[in-house]
Amino acid sequence: MILETIRILYVDDDPDDLLLFSTILKKIKNPVYQIYSAASFEEALEKTKEHFDVYLVDYKLGKETGLELIKEIKSIQKHAPVIMLTGMNTGTVDQEAMQVGASDYLIKGEFDAKTLDRTLRYAIRDSQLMESLDHAAMKFRSIFERAGDPFLLMDGTSKILEANPIFTKKFGIEPHSEDSTDGYFFSDLITDQLSQMILMDVLGKKSELFDLETELKINEENQINALISIVKQDVNLFQVMIKDLTAMKAKEEEELNLKKFSSTGRIARLLAHEVKNPLTTIVLSADQLQMELPEDTLKESGDLIDVIQRNCNRINQLVTQLLESTRFTELDISNQSINDLLDEALEQVKDRIQIKGFEIFKNYQDSICNIDVDAEKVKIALINLLVNAVEAMPENGGKLFLKTYIKGKQCRLEIKDNGEGIPKENLERLFEPFYTSKEGGSGLGLTNTQNIILSHGGSIRVKSEEGTGTTFIISFSISS
Repeated sequence: MILETIRILYVDDDPDDLLLFSTILKKIKNPVYQIYSAASFEEALEKTKEHFDVYLVDYKLGKETGLELIKEIKSIQKHAPVIMLTGMNTGTVDQEAMQVGASDYLIKGEFDAKTLDRTLRYAIRDSQLMESLDHAAMKFRSIFERAGDPFLLMDGTSKILEANPIFTKKFGIEPHSEDSTDGYFFSDLITDQLSQMILMDVLGKKSELFDLETELKINEENQINALISIVKQDVNLFQVMIKDLTAMKAKEEEELNLKKFSSTGRIARLLAHEVKNPLTTIVLSADQLQMELPEDTLKESGDLIDVIQRNCNRINQLVTQLLESTRFTELDISNQSINDLLDEALEQVKDRIQIKGFEIFKNYQDSICNIDVDAEKVKIALINLLVNAVEAMPENGGKLFLKTYIKGKQCRLEIKDNGEGIPKENLERLFEPFYTSKEGGSGLGLTNTQNIILSHGGSIRVKSEEGTGTTFIISFSISS
């Protein structure tokens, strides 16, 4: 059987104490203790360059004390098991030793082989445990710091105690210490009241929560769709993991809009085929009647034939408009500045804006990328959106916000108004053909706008809140 060998550095300037210590150790058969000695502070420091499993240090070492040596050993080997030896049984030595990092202390002449063996083994075990915990803490800290998703620690009141860099960057919040009277509360970031109630109920019951989908406020103007999970770490300490769903939700919305648009286009083509054929027959029949009926019969019928012809033409125009607004057309592609296109579109509606006394706020990214688009068609789409914004805003109080920026591999622009907003139940129908809330509107303006943007491989999304306003977000791919 191979016996475990433990290396001990014994530091004491009294050779008699060293001899006594060695004699006691020889009574221990397993493990095998190998003793190395140092008679001074300086000699001990020199020998700490080697590795020892445990250190025993006398309290008195000439002009220096064992406490100073323990500090030096700990600075070299953070979790080194160090046992203080003293000839005095006072109430302060143990406290002083523990404060500088000693694992335990022994009083000379008051321990036997069994006590010494147990003290050595416990000191080594505790040292290994602390080192293991330190490594685990470092791994956790690394995961915490490098996590790609926001991650934070909060107490039972939802006060944010600590957060990883991605959380701080996204939300602009630097957590305060636990004892601070100031601070930020995670519940304040949740925008809807029901989710806030669910959070506080979980904290009150000291329980956990997984995959709650809600909206979190980044700042006064922006929110993100998020999936949050809360795990209890201690009695009054909770981990919060936040998964930003905004990009995924936007992608899902874009895909849904494209599917709906494709479906609408198929219906429009089917409708055109099924309607235009009989419509042509009706128009030809009306023309034939007008030519063949006697004059007196035509006078008796009044303008009924004219009514038939006018309404047939009206139906024909509507079907043609529907087809044009849902069919991808040929594009005259050229490289364009997204800032210039937005300014040119704005110029077309500037008179309306000035008459109504609206303010315009521009936030253009100067180094914005160019995009490959059909300039005239994109301007039509932008004009439609600008006109909608103008018509939605109150007179002498309207504010129009225009923004361009780069996100990932996309050029984006936002058109935001402070108008009456759009009810949630109407948002899903916004791009449907013939859907309009305007009196006398055709309901094809936004359908055509969507068609133009999708034809370029771009996307259009809308965010709106009643009483606050509406924002249209348009994305195009960066020119390669």
